[in-house]
Amino acid sequence: MKKNILGRTGIEVTVLSIGTLTMSPMQRGLSVEEGAEVILHALSSGINFIDTAQMYGSYLQVKFALRKWMGSDPVIASKSAVKDYDQMEEAISQCLDQLHRKKIDVFLMHAVRDKEDFELRAGALEALVKAREKGLIGALGASSHSARVIDLLAENDVIDVLHPMFNRDGIGILDASLTKMTSFLKKAKAADKGIYAMKPLGGGHLRQDAAAALRWVFDSDCIDSASVGMTTFEEIDMNVAVAMKETVERSFAEKVAGQPRKLFINEMICQNCGACIKACQQMALKPGEKAPIVDHLKCILCGYCAPECPKFAIRII
Repeated sequence: MKKNILGRTGIEVTVLSIGTLTMSPMQRGLSVEEGAEVILHALSSGINFIDTAQMYGSYLQVKFALRKWMGSDPVIASKSAVKDYDQMEEAISQCLDQLHRKKIDVFLMHAVRDKEDFELRAGALEALVKAREKGLIGALGASSHSARVIDLLAENDVIDVLHPMFNRDGIGILDASLTKMTSFLKKAKAADKGIYAMKPLGGGHLRQDAAAALRWVFDSDCIDSASVGMTTFEEIDMNVAVAMKETVERSFAEKVAGQPRKLFINEMICQNCGACIKACQQMALKPGEKAPIVDHLKCILCGYCAPECPKFAIRII
């Protein structure tokens, strides 16, 4: 599989990376063993890049996979949404401990919402810089659904890696068009930032045309890698075939597309507090009589609303 250097970091990654959100307790909830087997299949298929996060709860799945893996060490990226120095220091320590590693290749500030949010994370950014100096992380960066935040981050000399929302139809990109996001990413790439895309399949909205949509991202010349959530061997096999520029049979693609997933809020236990509505950057949730109402056309299944629910009433099914 083709590999690219992640910007100025010197870290070599495959063009396809496996995202662990979909297998995590936030989404399909694979067991530790099941998740580890999926990750192992991805590594055996040539993928060398694993994306995880403190929020996902998938560290144990990654750890069990690494424990069994006999090949070269894969590149691992993690993320945390905490804002101050001590919290970020703890987040990095937790990641190292739970993955049983001395160093994490890439660590990101998770889901930066806007300029003000970025400024509020000055302490977290300082902790990341210190961790990089100590050799605890190889590179630091940030993720965002916002095109303008990605542009803002790209202008910061401290940031090594960007993790933007990027897909063929512009699904989930906030505050700018796909054309504008593309121009921001090209500018960031020219500035030697490492870039790996999130939601190349639009959070599942492009699943019926997944091969073409994924191929579009690989051919965009804007990114070094694309992170795709995968929970079955078949999903991995199809996405690897696309990354290898192989033909994907239509019948196989249709089988992989499977049944659509959606956000579900259990009205029986929801206390209708509105915390999930505040957490949703896509504005896919609005107040309802018994529980928030989900706009499934806007929802990209990022799962950011679920950890905010005090009653654990939110699931992706």
